[in-house]
Amino acid sequence: MSEQDKTAEEKLEEAEKKYLYLYAEFDNFKKRVDRDKESFLKYGHEPLMKDLLSVQDNFLRASSHAKDPDTKAGLEMIVTQFANVLENYGVSAIKTEDVKFDPNFHEALIEETSEKEKGTITLEVEKGYLLHNRLLRAAKVVVSK
Repeated sequence: MSEQDKTAEEKLEEAEKKYLYLYAEFDNFKKRVDRDKESFLKYGHEPLMKDLLSVQDNFLRASSHAKDPDTKAGLEMIVTQFANVLENYGVSAIKTEDVKFDPNFHEALIEETSEKEKGTITLEVEKGYLLHNRLLRAAKVVVSK
């Protein structure tokens, strides 16, 4: 084999290595773009959902304070409809009733003496929510001591 053939073969091997490296890099890039796209589609509306939670809170407060039965029924319908819309976009309420306090999902405001087991949530002050299993807003709770 001549010197020219060896040089050409080495260049070919080097070109193949570069090709394989670039192909792997491009494949990784495609996978990363797909993950980012999926994440954006799933969580891109997170700021809007956070803003809408305060509206839901106000409807819940208004419903609980309404004295007129017709007004109360109307507000409860709005609360239910609003909760369904939020749920359609992946928002779900965090369970707090008779649940052990979990700092990943709950924010303790105070501790109180209670008949319940230590560390159990006794009162929900403000609802917490998840967006596709990611914390959107922690539930503000009172915990037994």
